[in-house]
Amino acid sequence: MHGVSCSHNIKAPSLQENYKRIVRWIGWLVITAAILVVLSWVFDFGAGKRILPSLQSMKLNTALCFLACGLIFHSISMFDEAAARDSVVAFLAVFLLLISGMTLLEYGLGWQLGIDEIVVKDHDTPPEEWPGRMSAGTSLCFSMIAVGWLVTVLKVRYATFILHVLALIVIMISGSVLIGYAFGVHKFKLFVFSTMALHTSFLLVLCGACMLFARPDESLMRSAASSYIGGRSLRRIMPFIIVTPVLTGWLSMQGVVADYYSAAFGFALSSLFSILVLGFVGWRGANALNREEERFRSTIDSSPVATVMVDGSGTIQMANQMAHSLFLYPAGQLLGQSVEQLIPEKARQGHVGYRHGYQRQPEKRMMGVGRDLFAVRKDGTEFPAEIALNPVQTADGRYVMAAVVDITERVEAKRKILRLNRIHKVLSGINTLIVRVESCDALYEEATRITVEEGDLPAALIVQQDRETGRCDILYAHAADERLQGRRLSNFEIHTVRECLNNHRVVIRSDLAEQCDTVDCEGLAGLGVRALGAFPLTAVDSAQGVALVLYRDEPFSFDEVEMKLLHEVAGDIAFAIGNLEKSRQLEYLTHFDNVTALPNRLLLADRLQQALFQADSQQGVLCILYVNIDRFKQINDSLGHAGGDDVLREVSKRIGDCIGKGDTISRWGGDEFIVLLPGQSAAEVSDVAKCIVGELHSVIVMEDGRELFVSCSMGIAEYPRSGKNMDAVINSARSAMAAVKAQGGNDYQHFDPVSADTHGDGLALETSLRHALRGNQFQLHYQQQIEIATGQVVGLEALLRWQHPTEGMIAPDQFIPLAEKTGLIVPIGEWVLREACRQGAAGPGLKMAVNLSARQFHQKNLVGVIQQILEETGMQPANLELEITESALLYDVESAIETMTELADLGLSISLDDFGTGYSSLSYLKRFPIDTLKIDKSFIAEVTTDSGSRVIVNTIIAMAHALELKVIAEGVETEEQLVLLYERGCDQAQGYLFARPLPYDEAINAGRS
Repeated sequence: MHGVSCSHNIKAPSLQENYKRIVRWIGWLVITAAILVVLSWVFDFGAGKRILPSLQSMKLNTALCFLACGLIFHSISMFDEAAARDSVVAFLAVFLLLISGMTLLEYGLGWQLGIDEIVVKDHDTPPEEWPGRMSAGTSLCFSMIAVGWLVTVLKVRYATFILHVLALIVIMISGSVLIGYAFGVHKFKLFVFSTMALHTSFLLVLCGACMLFARPDESLMRSAASSYIGGRSLRRIMPFIIVTPVLTGWLSMQGVVADYYSAAFGFALSSLFSILVLGFVGWRGANALNREEERFRSTIDSSPVATVMVDGSGTIQMANQMAHSLFLYPAGQLLGQSVEQLIPEKARQGHVGYRHGYQRQPEKRMMGVGRDLFAVRKDGTEFPAEIALNPVQTADGRYVMAAVVDITERVEAKRKILRLNRIHKVLSGINTLIVRVESCDALYEEATRITVEEGDLPAALIVQQDRETGRCDILYAHAADERLQGRRLSNFEIHTVRECLNNHRVVIRSDLAEQCDTVDCEGLAGLGVRALGAFPLTAVDSAQGVALVLYRDEPFSFDEVEMKLLHEVAGDIAFAIGNLEKSRQLEYLTHFDNVTALPNRLLLADRLQQALFQADSQQGVLCILYVNIDRFKQINDSLGHAGGDDVLREVSKRIGDCIGKGDTISRWGGDEFIVLLPGQSAAEVSDVAKCIVGELHSVIVMEDGRELFVSCSMGIAEYPRSGKNMDAVINSARSAMAAVKAQGGNDYQHFDPVSADTHGDGLALETSLRHALRGNQFQLHYQQQIEIATGQVVGLEALLRWQHPTEGMIAPDQFIPLAEKTGLIVPIGEWVLREACRQGAAGPGLKMAVNLSARQFHQKNLVGVIQQILEETGMQPANLELEITESALLYDVESAIETMTELADLGLSISLDDFGTGYSSLSYLKRFPIDTLKIDKSFIAEVTTDSGSRVIVNTIIAMAHALELKVIAEGVETEEQLVLLYERGCDQAQGYLFARPLPYDEAINAGRS
């Protein structure tokens, strides 16, 4: 039946493949036999002409025709492309028709064309059986085979039907011959006397079968080749149908011939056997059909979908078990009922019209397509249903198969999904609200509105409970019905809110009709409220508990999945409440210190800025007092941070007792306080400072009973005398406080601008120093090194200079220490070394002395950097001398010796700079791989006036020479110094006596002059 799936359908593709395989095998068999016969005629091999011994010969043209048939079968089973296949089949069919047609003309018209004699001569046919050509029956069969394939190629209407009819005729003719051979008849009268050989008739039967199997799913073969029960049954009993009549006829004939019985009895016996066979065949077919119907009904009954079959009048002709279960009918009672009995009464009339319209234009309708339908059970209950329709055409008329599904759960699930979607929209709206809301009032108002409008709820309330009194008040309410909005809470609602907040858990009342008395809930029931839930929004320990109360118009409508989302909604609102509370605290902490509750830096800066503006506008003054608690770290270590906080609060209180209402005390940070005294001069502030000192002289009693004395260091700065802006005034006061602290503390001091540091802003200098390296603001000047004995220039020392774009030339002692401190000395030193080597490599070959800072000397890749610079600039290592101070070597002596050794291995010289000012021991000095000692200029400056300096210089020169080191004196400025050094045997000298540091070209020219 149409629309019912069957497992045999799955095997249909493989069955077609089997037919194709049979055609291919028969094709190869026919081709093999035909080729064997053709070769036997060509080579005159008698046994081959007969295929088997003792059989008549197969004519050459017969063999060629069989070869054409075999190739046709092979091509239709092998070629997938229709065009190629049809062209081959057409060519072979025409060839086949030409030979067989000409043979028939010979028989019909009595011609002697001798077509069998064209290729080879026929010497095997006896003269009495001339002409030696294929029989008329054989020619006729080949002609029908050719015509059958030609009509298929030419796409003639009913081509497959014609093919199958011609195939049956071929099988009938050749099969008759086979039966004749079985019964001893070897010659047949077909138009003219002719004989069809046994092997020819057998091959023609195979060819006819191939014509049927070539298109098994069409025309006459459709039923026999079907994968359904009819086709399977026919294929199973086909051997009995073919073999039994032949066998019984042969047996009965043999009995007549043997004179066992008469011909009439033999005919009766043959008929009896035929009846028995046909009865067996009918029984097998009926049995198969019964099993198929049982399986069909079992399949329908086991279907999980209620299925009914309705005829044209609307009467139910078939219904499965699920249909009876769904509609609550006993088994079999739906049969004969009108299908309208399954439709609600209000929709029956419309359904009749719809059914008639469907019968006029039947079409397959899938489940869920079409209008929303309701069905009714036998007990009168209705349920939503989906129906699939499928028209069915059977032998006894047209029917409609209807599959019915109860979609009550699906509809309910859809409603839940819609409800969940609405809650998701509420959640999304609340999340958006949290980002932009600025107050709790706005949060409550918008949250209730979003919950009602987006969540499709009757009402939502924000209720607050006073923890002490237990009173509950509605803070905000939003309802679809105004009567729900402007009312007081009932006792039942108040009890629910209290239970929610006191236990800090969600409380759900799923069915108000059962969970509260009629009097208390009368108002809610009258407004359509059937369920409510209360969700806590604040922590248990908060002074004011707040809850979100939601109402529903259906009982038991707070399901588990929805509750998870509502928990998130309440959690987000609670988060927003906490966030707003934290924002208020943050606002407070932004301007006030959380330990002392004093104004913090931000608030003090604002007030100080206003005071400065007022002082400028009124040409007045203001003072600030910078207070630092003495030895506060010791207090923290002894009392802990909690005790330290207590001390800070007590100190801030005592300071506050000494200032007026218009003054401001602020905790600046740590143990520091700043007191802003607008309109007061430095002299007036002294009284405040004295008051603070006096207040702090009193003992501080801690909570554990311990007594504590605290003192402070205070600095006083006056605007505008001590600074032109806020930061300058505060820094001035801090400087004064630091001076007091350095003197022992417990006092105050006014800032003195005259004694303040005048070196400028170190941070600005550092910034400028970084720009200087990138902006090519550094220069190198060179000071000559003279050999004392000859007066010749033997070397130059590279000295760094900074040409600032606005400040001019800045002395090295102002920026070199800062560069050392910040680490900038490393890239600066590398630049100095590279530039000195570049200029020295292009010069006259003088020794080039370059200073290495301590930080530069201890960098890990120093040796590699110097080697790379030498390679890049082309500087000869022998012309480079590195000057290293004693202090740089004492950081890590062993590592310093290793580094100096690696430098010496490069071929350059090492000089120990500023010798005599450090603490080098002689044991280290003799291990250092150095070439020169450089006497510090502080000794040279006093060598002619101070006996101690003279002794030190003499000792250094003698010691260096004892260690086979050269000695150079720096800072030589007078002839007396030079003479004394010459007398003591000093090797070299440099200083202003010879030349000041000059640019490279000038230093070279000065040396030549």
